[in-house]
Amino acid sequence: MSKNNAFNKTTAADAVKAPEVNPVKTEAAAAETVETKDTAAAKTGKKPGRKPGSKNNSTKVKKEPVKTEIRLQLHGNDISLTDLEEKVKAQFVAEGHRAGCIKDLTIYAKPEENKAYYVINEGKFTGGVDLF
Repeated sequence: MSKNNAFNKTTAADAVKAPEVNPVKTEAAAAETVETKDTAAAKTGKKPGRKPGSKNNSTKVKKEPVKTEIRLQLHGNDISLTDLEEKVKAQFVAEGHRAGCIKDLTIYAKPEENKAYYVINEGKFTGGVDLF
């Protein structure tokens, strides 16, 4: 016998040892499938994950804005800056103007004079109110 014939011979024992192909996927085959999906995504340049246009708002936590109040205290007197703003707007309306025409408002508080001065609409209207 030659060397080639020894490799070409199949015995009955070899036929029994040959594994049969099982159509049921094993864990290794499933992992292999996942790896091929990842490599396919890498080849196309797309990342696996949430599809565009899908909404998943359940995981987002909406934070409420912080409520801030600034108060001015001097010699036992106390006023909130929002109250001061309302006082200035009321004075402006009392002078015969409409509150809706206010585009911008700047208030200068001068505690040493016990006054607050205001400038409305870039200097078009000016005035003052008592601070406390």
